[in-house]
Amino acid sequence: MKKLTVLFAILFTAIIYGQKSVDDYKYVIVPEKFEFSKEKNQYQVNALTKFLLEKYGFSTVMKSAEKPAELQNNNCLALEADVQNNSGLFVTKMVLQLKDCYGNVIYESKEGRSREKEYKSAYHEALRDAFTSLEDLDYSYNEDPIVEQASNKQVEKQPKAVAATEVSNAVESEVEVVEENEMDTEDSIIATSSEKFFVNDNSVYFLKENESGFGFYQKGMSEPFAMLIKSDGSDNFIYNSLTKQGIAYFDEDGSIVVEIFDRQSNKTIKTVYKLQD
Repeated sequence: MKKLTVLFAILFTAIIYGQKSVDDYKYVIVPEKFEFSKEKNQYQVNALTKFLLEKYGFSTVMKSAEKPAELQNNNCLALEADVQNNSGLFVTKMVLQLKDCYGNVIYESKEGRSREKEYKSAYHEALRDAFTSLEDLDYSYNEDPIVEQASNKQVEKQPKAVAATEVSNAVESEVEVVEENEMDTEDSIIATSSEKFFVNDNSVYFLKENESGFGFYQKGMSEPFAMLIKSDGSDNFIYNSLTKQGIAYFDEDGSIVVEIFDRQSNKTIKTVYKLQD
């Protein structure tokens, strides 16, 4: 009888965990470096992975960042993102894997491909191609009572995030802060900015720091046209405007580089906001 009970428990556990899907996990942890990379966030692949996961509704946490209390108590609430580089001589091939806390692969994307010759462009195009698999996944966090019992903590249900909505809310929040502080003139905004100015196409821009990163302003305007959201504790950011999403970072000269993937041309469009001396 005892053996039968143990066998039943094993079978029950196997059935439950065998039916796991990404909807049963509240977070995705993104590492600062993938196994095929030589350095942290090489070619901004890790920042792009984080951005794309959030674009498709996942709540992400960088591996080295401070984690929410519920995740500290139970790391099995999260999946860990991994990118496999299956590239050949002429074709860059990348696959996204989401693994549970035991290292089991819960989800694997299609193999994204690119024939670009330059590494960064090829990695970005192949990774974006792989992520198109998530469009049909339609992720939405679903509370799992078994996971909750393991953590002994009630988890609030996480609604599906939409990148454009998050950007709109972030911009609205920024505007509210401006209004509350009665910052009605350009001089008062600049006084709280980074005091660094950037130039592109004869227009002047500046950054204003906030809790999530920076608001990106054009000189003469009281509202930010984009947000630079911290992604991994370094100078790499997720770039979000009302119409475009991509990544941003500072180059060696301190200028801001924004990279947006254009679906129509299948090319990455790079815009440089040059730091004024």
